Amino acid sequence: MFERSTPYVRIDKLRVPWKQLLGCFCLFLLFSISALTAYGEESELNFFVQPILPESQLDDGASSYFDLNLAAGDSDTLEIEIQNSSDEEIAVTVSAHTAFTNVNGLVEYGKDATDPDSTLPFALDALMTTPREVNLEPMEKKTISLTLTMPEESFEGVLAGGIRLQEVLPEDGENSHEEGIAITNAFSYVLGVVVSNQRTKIDPELDLLDVFANQVNYRNVISATLQNPVSTYINQLTVNATIREEGAEDILYETSRSDMQMAPNSQFDFPIYLNGESFRSGTYVLKLTAYSEGQEWSWEETFTIEANQARALNRADVTIDSPINWWMIGMLALLSILAIASLGFYLKKSKTQRNR
Repeated sequence: MFERSTPYVRIDKLRVPWKQLLGCFCLFLLFSISALTAYGEESELNFFVQPILPESQLDDGASSYFDLNLAAGDSDTLEIEIQNSSDEEIAVTVSAHTAFTNVNGLVEYGKDATDPDSTLPFALDALMTTPREVNLEPMEKKTISLTLTMPEESFEGVLAGGIRLQEVLPEDGENSHEEGIAITNAFSYVLGVVVSNQRTKIDPELDLLDVFANQVNYRNVISATLQNPVSTYINQLTVNATIREEGAEDILYETSRSDMQMAPNSQFDFPIYLNGESFRSGTYVLKLTAYSEGQEWSWEETFTIEANQARALNRADVTIDSPINWWMIGMLALLSILAIASLGFYLKKSKTQRNR
Protein backbone atom coordinates (compact mmCIF):
# COMPACT_ATOMS: atom_id res chain seq x y z
CA MET A 1 0.00 0.00 0.00
CA PHE A 2 1.11 3.49 -0.68
CA GLU A 3 -0.41 6.93 -0.21
CA ARG A 4 -0.74 9.24 -3.17
CA SER A 5 0.65 12.65 -2.27
CA THR A 6 -1.63 15.66 -2.52
CA PRO A 7 -0.81 17.86 -5.54
CA TYR A 8 0.62 21.27 -4.68
CA VAL A 9 0.41 24.63 -6.35
CA ARG A 10 3.61 26.64 -6.28
CA ILE A 11 3.08 30.36 -5.64
CA ASP A 12 6.18 32.49 -5.04
CA LYS A 13 8.07 29.42 -3.74
CA LEU A 14 5.27 28.70 -1.24
CA ARG A 15 3.92 25.15 -1.41
CA VAL A 16 0.14 25.29 -0.98
CA PRO A 17 -2.13 22.22 -1.23
CA TRP A 18 -4.54 22.74 -4.12
CA LYS A 19 -7.41 21.23 -2.13
CA GLN A 20 -6.98 23.94 0.51
CA LEU A 21 -7.03 26.59 -2.19
CA LEU A 22 -10.20 25.11 -3.63
CA GLY A 23 -11.83 25.05 -0.18
CA CYS A 24 -10.94 28.70 0.47
CA PHE A 25 -12.29 29.68 -2.93
CA CYS A 26 -15.60 27.87 -2.30
CA LEU A 27 -15.88 29.51 1.13
CA PHE A 28 -15.25 32.94 -0.42
CA LEU A 29 -17.84 32.23 -3.10
CA LEU A 30 -20.39 31.15 -0.48
CA PHE A 31 -19.96 34.38 1.50
CA SER A 32 -20.12 36.42 -1.70
CA ILE A 33 -23.44 34.82 -2.70
CA SER A 34 -24.81 35.30 0.82
CA ALA A 35 -23.90 38.98 0.71
CA LEU A 36 -25.62 39.42 -2.65
CA THR A 37 -28.73 37.64 -1.42
CA ALA A 38 -28.92 39.85 1.67
CA TYR A 39 -28.55 42.95 -0.50
CA GLY A 40 -31.39 41.76 -2.75
CA GLU A 41 -33.70 41.20 0.21
CA GLU A 42 -33.04 44.68 1.55
CA SER A 43 -33.58 46.33 -1.84
CA GLU A 44 -37.36 46.61 -1.56
CA LEU A 45 -39.73 49.00 -3.29
CA ASN A 46 -39.50 52.42 -1.65
CA PHE A 47 -43.01 53.49 -2.57
CA PHE A 48 -46.57 52.17 -2.61
CA VAL A 49 -49.08 52.63 -5.43
CA GLN A 50 -52.88 52.50 -5.31
CA PRO A 51 -55.19 53.21 -8.28
CA ILE A 52 -58.21 55.42 -7.56
CA LEU A 53 -60.84 53.86 -9.78
CA PRO A 54 -63.00 56.30 -11.82
CA GLU A 55 -66.72 56.08 -12.58
CA SER A 56 -65.90 54.61 -15.99
CA GLN A 57 -64.47 51.51 -14.26
CA LEU A 58 -66.51 48.43 -15.16
CA ASP A 59 -68.63 47.15 -12.29
CA ASP A 60 -67.21 43.65 -12.67
CA GLY A 61 -63.70 44.90 -13.37
CA ALA A 62 -60.69 44.19 -11.19
CA SER A 63 -59.69 46.62 -8.46
CA SER A 64 -55.92 46.35 -9.01
CA TYR A 65 -55.86 47.98 -12.47
CA PHE A 66 -57.93 50.30 -14.67
CA ASP A 67 -60.64 48.42 -16.60
CA LEU A 68 -62.63 51.15 -18.35
CA ASN A 69 -65.48 51.63 -20.79
CA LEU A 70 -65.68 55.04 -22.51
CA ALA A 71 -67.47 56.38 -25.58
CA ALA A 72 -65.54 57.49 -28.66
CA GLY A 73 -64.02 60.94 -28.13
CA ASP A 74 -64.59 60.96 -24.36
CA SER A 75 -61.87 61.79 -21.83
CA ASP A 76 -61.35 60.62 -18.29
CA THR A 77 -58.92 61.40 -15.50
CA LEU A 78 -57.06 58.48 -13.98
CA GLU A 79 -55.73 59.07 -10.49
CA ILE A 80 -52.98 57.14 -8.74
CA GLU A 81 -51.97 57.52 -5.12
CA ILE A 82 -48.22 57.21 -4.50
CA GLN A 83 -46.66 57.07 -1.05
CA ASN A 84 -42.97 57.23 -0.23
CA SER A 85 -42.33 54.50 2.35
CA SER A 86 -38.68 55.41 2.94
CA ASP A 87 -36.99 58.00 5.13
CA GLU A 88 -35.32 59.62 2.14
CA GLU A 89 -36.55 61.81 -0.69
CA ILE A 90 -37.25 59.85 -3.88
CA ALA A 91 -38.22 60.63 -7.46
CA VAL A 92 -40.58 58.43 -9.48
CA THR A 93 -40.94 58.53 -13.26
CA VAL A 94 -44.35 57.89 -14.85
CA SER A 95 -44.78 56.52 -18.38
CA ALA A 96 -47.58 54.98 -20.46
CA HIS A 97 -47.13 51.93 -22.69
CA THR A 98 -49.06 49.78 -25.16
CA ALA A 99 -49.28 46.07 -24.34
CA PHE A 100 -47.54 43.52 -26.56
CA THR A 101 -46.60 39.83 -26.44
CA ASN A 102 -43.00 38.87 -25.71
CA VAL A 103 -41.03 35.88 -27.01
CA ASN A 104 -42.08 33.79 -23.98
CA GLY A 105 -45.77 34.14 -24.80
CA LEU A 106 -46.43 36.62 -21.97
CA VAL A 107 -48.10 40.02 -22.16
CA GLU A 108 -45.83 43.00 -21.40
CA TYR A 109 -47.59 46.05 -19.94
CA GLY A 110 -44.64 48.18 -18.83
CA LYS A 111 -42.62 48.34 -22.06
CA ASP A 112 -43.18 49.11 -25.74
CA ALA A 113 -42.90 46.67 -28.64
CA THR A 114 -39.95 47.22 -30.95
CA ASP A 115 -42.30 46.87 -33.93
CA PRO A 116 -46.01 47.23 -33.04
CA ASP A 117 -48.32 44.93 -34.98
CA SER A 118 -49.82 46.41 -38.14
CA THR A 119 -53.36 45.52 -37.03
CA LEU A 120 -53.18 47.69 -33.88
CA PRO A 121 -55.95 50.31 -34.38
CA PHE A 122 -54.67 52.75 -31.76
CA ALA A 123 -51.61 52.80 -29.49
CA LEU A 124 -52.82 53.25 -25.92
CA ASP A 125 -49.73 55.18 -24.85
CA ALA A 126 -50.53 57.84 -27.49
CA LEU A 127 -53.97 58.37 -25.90
CA MET A 128 -52.61 59.09 -22.42
CA THR A 129 -50.98 62.19 -20.93
CA THR A 130 -48.81 61.53 -17.87
CA PRO A 131 -46.57 63.59 -15.59
CA ARG A 132 -42.94 62.81 -16.36
CA GLU A 133 -41.64 62.70 -12.80
CA VAL A 134 -42.99 62.92 -9.25
CA ASN A 135 -40.83 63.98 -6.28
CA LEU A 136 -41.75 62.69 -2.84
CA GLU A 137 -40.40 63.77 0.54
CA PRO A 138 -39.81 61.05 3.17
CA MET A 139 -43.12 59.28 3.95
CA GLU A 140 -45.00 61.78 1.74
CA LYS A 141 -48.18 60.76 -0.08
CA LYS A 142 -49.31 62.33 -3.37
CA THR A 143 -52.12 61.78 -5.84
CA ILE A 144 -51.14 62.16 -9.48
CA SER A 145 -53.54 62.62 -12.41
CA LEU A 146 -53.31 61.19 -15.91
CA THR A 147 -55.61 62.04 -18.80
CA LEU A 148 -56.99 59.35 -21.10
CA THR A 149 -58.64 60.61 -24.31
CA MET A 150 -60.45 58.05 -26.43
CA PRO A 151 -60.11 58.11 -30.24
CA GLU A 152 -62.82 60.02 -32.13
CA GLU A 153 -63.39 56.89 -34.19
CA SER A 154 -65.06 54.02 -32.35
CA PHE A 155 -63.43 50.59 -32.29
CA GLU A 156 -64.38 47.04 -31.41
CA GLY A 157 -62.77 45.05 -28.66
CA VAL A 158 -60.20 46.44 -26.22
CA LEU A 159 -57.00 48.46 -26.14
CA ALA A 160 -54.51 47.32 -23.53
CA GLY A 161 -51.44 48.83 -21.96
CA GLY A 162 -49.94 49.93 -18.68
CA ILE A 163 -48.69 52.79 -16.55
CA ARG A 164 -45.15 52.24 -15.33
CA LEU A 165 -43.96 53.97 -12.16
CA GLN A 166 -40.24 53.59 -11.59
CA GLU A 167 -37.97 55.00 -8.93
CA VAL A 168 -35.07 57.08 -10.20
CA LEU A 169 -31.94 55.29 -9.00
CA PRO A 170 -28.40 56.53 -8.46
CA GLU A 171 -26.00 55.72 -11.27
CA ASP A 172 -24.56 52.72 -9.40
CA GLY A 173 -28.01 51.29 -8.59
CA GLU A 174 -29.26 48.02 -10.02
CA ASN A 175 -32.65 47.31 -11.48
CA SER A 176 -34.85 44.36 -12.32
CA HIS A 177 -37.30 44.35 -15.21
CA GLU A 178 -39.92 41.75 -14.37
CA GLU A 179 -43.41 43.24 -14.51
CA GLY A 180 -46.94 42.00 -14.98
CA ILE A 181 -50.35 43.60 -15.07
CA ALA A 182 -50.08 44.79 -11.45
CA ILE A 183 -47.01 43.41 -9.72
CA THR A 184 -43.99 44.98 -8.12
CA ASN A 185 -40.31 44.33 -8.64
CA ALA A 186 -37.27 45.88 -6.97
CA PHE A 187 -37.82 49.45 -8.15
CA SER A 188 -40.92 49.69 -10.37
CA TYR A 189 -44.66 49.14 -10.40
CA VAL A 190 -46.90 48.61 -13.42
CA LEU A 191 -50.64 49.30 -13.38
CA GLY A 192 -52.57 47.69 -16.22
CA VAL A 193 -55.02 49.70 -18.32
CA VAL A 194 -57.73 48.07 -20.47
CA VAL A 195 -60.23 50.31 -22.30
CA SER A 196 -63.12 49.78 -24.69
CA ASN A 197 -66.05 51.61 -26.27
CA GLN A 198 -68.37 48.69 -25.74
CA ARG A 199 -67.30 45.50 -24.00
CA THR A 200 -68.61 42.90 -26.44
CA LYS A 201 -67.18 39.43 -26.98
CA ILE A 202 -64.97 39.00 -30.03
CA ASP A 203 -63.96 35.58 -31.31
CA PRO A 204 -60.17 35.17 -31.23
CA GLU A 205 -58.19 34.69 -34.43
CA LEU A 206 -54.64 33.47 -34.92
CA ASP A 207 -52.43 33.70 -38.01
CA LEU A 208 -49.04 32.24 -38.92
CA LEU A 209 -47.11 35.01 -40.68
CA ASP A 210 -43.63 33.58 -41.18
CA VAL A 211 -41.16 30.78 -40.38
CA PHE A 212 -37.42 31.45 -40.37
CA ALA A 213 -34.05 30.60 -38.82
CA ASN A 214 -33.37 32.87 -35.88
CA GLN A 215 -31.68 33.16 -32.48
CA VAL A 216 -32.89 33.80 -28.93
CA ASN A 217 -30.17 34.80 -26.46
CA TYR A 218 -27.48 33.66 -28.92
CA ARG A 219 -29.04 30.21 -29.28
CA ASN A 220 -30.30 28.76 -32.55
CA VAL A 221 -34.06 28.57 -32.92
CA ILE A 222 -36.60 28.28 -35.69
CA SER A 223 -39.12 31.07 -35.16
CA ALA A 224 -42.78 30.86 -36.12
CA THR A 225 -44.36 34.32 -36.13
CA LEU A 226 -47.85 34.07 -34.63
CA GLN A 227 -50.21 37.03 -34.94
CA ASN A 228 -53.33 37.94 -32.99
CA PRO A 229 -55.01 40.29 -35.52
CA VAL A 230 -58.08 41.23 -33.45
CA SER A 231 -58.67 43.47 -30.42
CA THR A 232 -59.11 40.75 -27.83
CA TYR A 233 -56.83 38.65 -25.65
CA ILE A 234 -55.94 35.09 -26.61
CA ASN A 235 -55.91 33.26 -23.28
CA GLN A 236 -54.61 29.85 -22.18
CA LEU A 237 -52.74 29.46 -25.46
CA THR A 238 -51.06 26.11 -26.13
CA VAL A 239 -48.73 25.57 -29.09
CA ASN A 240 -47.30 22.26 -30.37
CA ALA A 241 -44.71 22.49 -33.15
CA THR A 242 -42.47 20.05 -35.05
CA ILE A 243 -39.75 20.52 -37.68
CA ARG A 244 -38.70 17.94 -40.27
CA GLU A 245 -36.80 17.97 -43.53
CA GLU A 246 -38.92 18.23 -46.65
CA GLY A 247 -39.73 14.75 -47.94
CA ALA A 248 -38.69 13.06 -44.68
CA GLU A 249 -40.82 11.62 -41.90
CA ASP A 250 -38.39 11.87 -38.98
CA ILE A 251 -38.93 14.82 -36.64
CA LEU A 252 -35.78 16.87 -36.13
CA TYR A 253 -37.01 19.31 -33.49
CA GLU A 254 -40.21 19.70 -31.50
CA THR A 255 -41.58 22.06 -28.87
CA SER A 256 -44.75 22.28 -26.76
CA ARG A 257 -45.71 25.32 -24.69
CA SER A 258 -48.89 25.97 -22.71
CA ASP A 259 -50.47 28.65 -20.48
CA MET A 260 -49.41 31.46 -22.81
CA GLN A 261 -51.33 34.67 -23.50
CA MET A 262 -51.32 37.14 -26.37
CA ALA A 263 -52.15 40.83 -26.12
CA PRO A 264 -54.78 42.30 -28.45
CA ASN A 265 -53.43 43.10 -31.93
CA SER A 266 -49.96 41.73 -31.31
CA GLN A 267 -47.52 39.14 -32.62
CA PHE A 268 -44.54 37.20 -31.31
CA ASP A 269 -41.91 34.83 -32.67
CA PHE A 270 -42.63 31.43 -31.13
CA PRO A 271 -39.23 29.69 -30.77
CA ILE A 272 -38.45 26.05 -31.54
CA TYR A 273 -35.01 25.48 -30.00
CA LEU A 274 -32.32 23.42 -31.71
CA ASN A 275 -30.82 22.58 -28.28
CA GLY A 276 -27.21 23.20 -29.20
CA GLU A 277 -27.36 21.77 -32.72
CA SER A 278 -26.11 23.59 -35.79
CA PHE A 279 -28.30 24.85 -38.60
CA ARG A 280 -27.94 22.99 -41.89
CA SER A 281 -28.98 24.55 -45.16
CA GLY A 282 -31.99 22.99 -46.83
CA THR A 283 -35.76 23.00 -47.09
CA TYR A 284 -37.82 22.13 -44.03
CA VAL A 285 -41.45 21.75 -43.01
CA LEU A 286 -43.05 23.26 -39.91
CA LYS A 287 -46.19 21.65 -38.53
CA LEU A 288 -47.81 23.79 -35.84
CA THR A 289 -51.07 23.43 -33.93
CA ALA A 290 -52.41 26.01 -31.47
CA TYR A 291 -55.29 25.79 -29.00
CA SER A 292 -57.11 28.43 -26.95
CA GLU A 293 -60.34 28.03 -24.99
CA GLY A 294 -61.94 25.55 -27.39
CA GLN A 295 -60.47 27.08 -30.56
CA GLU A 296 -57.92 25.24 -32.71
CA TRP A 297 -55.64 26.39 -35.52
CA SER A 298 -53.24 24.26 -37.60
CA TRP A 299 -50.62 25.03 -40.24
CA GLU A 300 -48.06 23.15 -42.31
CA GLU A 301 -45.50 25.54 -43.78
CA THR A 302 -42.39 24.96 -45.91
CA PHE A 303 -39.35 27.19 -45.44
CA THR A 304 -35.72 27.32 -46.54
CA ILE A 305 -32.47 27.95 -44.67
CA GLU A 306 -29.68 29.29 -46.89
CA ALA A 307 -26.07 28.14 -46.41
CA ASN A 308 -24.66 31.60 -45.64
CA GLN A 309 -27.44 32.23 -43.12
CA ALA A 310 -26.77 28.89 -41.41
CA ARG A 311 -23.03 29.62 -41.14
CA ALA A 312 -23.59 33.09 -39.66
CA LEU A 313 -26.05 31.85 -37.04
CA ASN A 314 -23.91 28.84 -36.12
CA ARG A 315 -20.91 31.09 -35.50
CA ALA A 316 -23.00 33.29 -33.18
CA ASP A 317 -24.52 30.40 -31.18
CA VAL A 318 -22.77 30.24 -27.79
CA THR A 319 -23.71 26.58 -27.23
CA ILE A 320 -22.03 25.24 -30.37
CA ASP A 321 -18.37 24.21 -30.08
CA SER A 322 -16.34 25.51 -33.00
CA PRO A 323 -14.88 22.62 -35.06
CA ILE A 324 -11.12 22.11 -34.79
CA ASN A 325 -9.36 23.49 -37.85
CA TRP A 326 -6.66 20.83 -38.23
CA TRP A 327 -5.27 22.45 -41.38
CA MET A 328 -4.66 25.69 -39.49
CA ILE A 329 -3.15 23.83 -36.53
CA GLY A 330 -0.83 21.94 -38.90
CA MET A 331 0.29 25.16 -40.57
CA LEU A 332 1.00 26.80 -37.21
CA ALA A 333 2.94 23.74 -36.04
CA LEU A 334 5.01 23.73 -39.24
CA LEU A 335 5.76 27.44 -38.92
CA SER A 336 6.77 26.93 -35.27
CA ILE A 337 9.16 24.11 -36.23
CA LEU A 338 10.69 26.22 -39.00
CA ALA A 339 11.09 29.18 -36.63
CA ILE A 340 12.79 27.02 -33.97
CA ALA A 341 15.04 25.39 -36.58
CA SER A 342 16.00 28.79 -38.01
CA LEU A 343 16.76 30.13 -34.54
CA GLY A 344 18.88 27.06 -33.72
CA PHE A 345 20.79 27.36 -36.99
CA TYR A 346 21.40 31.07 -36.37
CA LEU A 347 22.65 30.48 -32.80
CA LYS A 348 24.94 27.65 -33.92
CA LYS A 349 26.34 29.75 -36.73
CA SER A 350 26.96 32.69 -34.37
CA LYS A 351 28.76 30.41 -31.87
CA THR A 352 30.97 28.97 -34.64
CA GLN A 353 31.96 32.44 -35.80
CA ARG A 354 32.84 33.50 -32.23
CA ASN A 355 35.03 30.41 -31.74
CA ARG A 356 37.02 31.33 -34.83
